[in-house]
Amino acid sequence: NMLKKIVTLAMAAMMAFALVACGNTASQPTATPEPVDLAAFAEKYVSEQLMPPLLDTNEDMGKQILDTSYAGLSDLDLEQCLPYVSMMSINNTEMVLVQTKNADDVAKVKEIFQARIDAMVNGGAFYPETTEIWTNNAEIVEKGNYVAVIVSEDKDAIVEAFNGLFA
Repeated sequence: NMLKKIVTLAMAAMMAFALVACGNTASQPTATPEPVDLAAFAEKYVSEQLMPPLLDTNEDMGKQILDTSYAGLSDLDLEQCLPYVSMMSINNTEMVLVQTKNADDVAKVKEIFQARIDAMVNGGAFYPETTEIWTNNAEIVEKGNYVAVIVSEDKDAIVEAFNGLFA
């Protein structure tokens, strides 16, 4: 009888110890991903002259072009905004890379990007080749708080490389 009590007590102690051990596993802090350097990513495509140069939105002309092409984008408080937008209507390539500060702005950025694509497809691109590129080779890509619009005949490769930044 005494042996039964000792075994029961020992088992209860082991179970209590096991429960405490399980409950005490220090939760590992989730690794916050390093911010993605969008400028370094874009440099590759600009240097290969696939994209227009980065718009200087600190200059009036650059800000005007951005506001005309992507109405509402400069009103958002963004972490990063890199517009590679041509100053001419024959732009057969374009890329805007954005990192939002909050998830709510992702949807707004996507709306702005879609409005740009729609405008170019529906008469904004004056040349048939340009309209065709905007119709068939424009894509909006989203990864968390990062959003890109990519317009290029090399769109698939650029989109794949963009997605690879987050792999």
